[in-house]
Amino acid sequence: MGFNWWRESGAEQSRVSVQEIAARVRAEDADTAYAALFPNGWPHEAPDHPLSVPEAHQTMQRHRECRTDECPRKAAAWTTLVESGKVKPDSGRNY
Repeated sequence: MGFNWWRESGAEQSRVSVQEIAARVRAEDADTAYAALFPNGWPHEAPDHPLSVPEAHQTMQRHRECRTDECPRKAAAWTTLVESGKVKPDSGRNY
């Protein structure tokens, strides 16, 4: 038995390198993670229906890094929470 004993089994050798397999797995994982984050299209667009209070809470949590003046979805959530009395805006700030 020589150094290449595992190749002598008669099985057809694959021409895919370990690096190619690893890159494919990383790409598949990234696609899956991205799809889980944004299941319904682009996430920063204004919602196509009025948000309920629970939806607004969830949106505010998901978009905590966004600014209300730059993210229409967070702005809609903010408006819903203010109108429902769940959030009282600071009178010293411009929203």
